[in-house]
Amino acid sequence: MIARGAIRAAHERRRTMLALVPLFLLAIPYNADATPTHVLRFATAAPDGTEWARMSRSFAREIEEETKGEVQVKWYFGGIAGNEEEMIARMRRGQLDGVASGGMLCQRLAPTMRAVHIVGLFQSREEALYVLGRLKPRVDKELASAGFTNLGEAGFGTDVIYSRMPIRTLDDLRKARMWIWDLDDVYKKELPVLGLHAVPLPLEAALPAFEAGKLDGFIGIPSAALVFQWSSRARYFSDLRVGYLMGCLVITNTAFDPLPLEMQKAVHAASGRLMRHMEDMGEAQDRALLTSLFAKQGMHRIEVGKSFRSDFLDAARAARLKLGAALASPALLDEINGWLADYRSDHQ
Repeated sequence: MIARGAIRAAHERRRTMLALVPLFLLAIPYNADATPTHVLRFATAAPDGTEWARMSRSFAREIEEETKGEVQVKWYFGGIAGNEEEMIARMRRGQLDGVASGGMLCQRLAPTMRAVHIVGLFQSREEALYVLGRLKPRVDKELASAGFTNLGEAGFGTDVIYSRMPIRTLDDLRKARMWIWDLDDVYKKELPVLGLHAVPLPLEAALPAFEAGKLDGFIGIPSAALVFQWSSRARYFSDLRVGYLMGCLVITNTAFDPLPLEMQKAVHAASGRLMRHMEDMGEAQDRALLTSLFAKQGMHRIEVGKSFRSDFLDAARAARLKLGAALASPALLDEINGWLADYRSDHQ
């Protein structure tokens, strides 16, 4: 009798221990040094040490924690993997899995995104995001057709003017040699038609060209002006709102599709948080830099008068009509103008 009781007690203890095993497994943190099952290699032109890089590393940690170390994200910052055009080639060769793009790669892979970058089309960040939200299904489809999964988009900022001399009129702007990103196909087409002397150069070549006297200024987002030190060299800035820069986060289907469904969900969730943080940061930095921080760096704000803004928007509209389908399909522009009319009517 005693033996049978001891046996039953032993069985009960064993069942209890087995029931507790899952709880112990959940309580044990994953080993960060363990070899991951999947390694995702992401690249970006954003320099290391910036807020963009900090957020990207946080994104990597979130994915690693959510997947218990099964998925690891490695980042290559500061254009180590080449410019965004070269990053596309590396992804196609299987040397990279994903890219956080400053906009140019997004436009190459999903041409519909070029419409959001059109000069003078939008009057606010909110308008650009409103339109992008309605274009998203098309953008997703274009990326999928090109072999990529869209993990998210974000508005990185408003393109404004930084210069060594005051720019107060459209004539002033037309006399200046202004840097634009050499991968920016939209600005390269549009700005010359507006009569602007645009000088396309790589990101890393912009400041040396300015210091060598080959440029009179830059057209770019405020956070880029800070990171790439344009704001410490240019004496003036004009908040003309030339256009809006929309970025995206993409991954190749060959890297994403093999991930188990739960891991795909974890990547999507972390990506959504990253792009929301990027959007919020872009908006906050635009506001802070344009209202006070640039002035603290010694830059002088040039007020953009109604005449300058009106002349610029009229020239931009004429350029769009002249370029026609070379810029975006007339049907797409008609849709966008309709959405903008609705948005402006609701937000007057």
